[in-house]
Amino acid sequence: MTNDRPPRRRLPPLNALRAFEAVARSLSFTKAADQLLVTQSAVSRQVKNLEDILGVQLLKRKGPLELTEEGRKLLPVLTGSFDRIAEVIAGIKVAHANPPLTLSMPPTFTRRMLMPRLADFQQKNPDLELRIETPATNIEFASAPIDMAIFFGFNRVDALVTDLLMIEEMTPVCSPRLAAEAGNDIVDFLRKHPLLHVRQGEDLWQCWTIFAEQAGLNGLAVDRGVVMGTADLVVESAINDGGVAMVDVRLFPDEVRSGRLAVPFRHTVKSGRSYYLVSRAEEIEIPRIAAFRAWVIDQFAGAFA
Repeated sequence: MTNDRPPRRRLPPLNALRAFEAVARSLSFTKAADQLLVTQSAVSRQVKNLEDILGVQLLKRKGPLELTEEGRKLLPVLTGSFDRIAEVIAGIKVAHANPPLTLSMPPTFTRRMLMPRLADFQQKNPDLELRIETPATNIEFASAPIDMAIFFGFNRVDALVTDLLMIEEMTPVCSPRLAAEAGNDIVDFLRKHPLLHVRQGEDLWQCWTIFAEQAGLNGLAVDRGVVMGTADLVVESAINDGGVAMVDVRLFPDEVRSGRLAVPFRHTVKSGRSYYLVSRAEEIEIPRIAAFRAWVIDQFAGAFA
């Protein structure tokens, strides 16, 4: 009968090998004990145990510690083996560690709508790290190294999973001082003041163009005024008498509530644009992606759609 079992390795105890390797590298029982977080006497006993097992002396103890010939042969083998073990274990940990959740989102939406809520997600997912990017425009998500994205605009994304979060509603806003000049004629009022625009890609006047068409403001020239990169900037300019901005006031409740930002007319239109979560169909069951998707949908369910 053939025995196919591999031969048993006849090795000394691992703790004894580790103790000798630590002592041999530093030539100090004290330093080895500090490294191994044990007492000096424990290290000495382990090394003596190894010498008894091998039947040879590995260290010369009279005077300064020195390695014997046998000790010099054993040290590099142990050091190389322990280094290799540590390297492989570290690689396994990295490969199986929880990767961070990478997100891409519009800057103003992130600051105004997501950040006040994000602590709740972090408390519910304490082991999940987040990486958030806030580009000025929607990224090319299909090929980007991003787990998920929140897009803003007209939902024209193909071959991806999209979840509606919030439909944009636009309203003119300005400073209280400018609002005091507003009468019943919105067109006349807007003609007297600069228009503040949030740039949407290559379209400089998109917000006001959509509003004028939806609100029936015939004859209002919207291709004038100041164009900025984010809604935060146009609102800051509006607060400081820079003109009239066109924004979704739900992103700026504190400014409206405090009276720093005024709503001179109750003209609100749905722009046809929205904020929506974008995911890859083949990835929505990945735990970190599934967790954020469920959480963010719940945060916006019903309240803003």
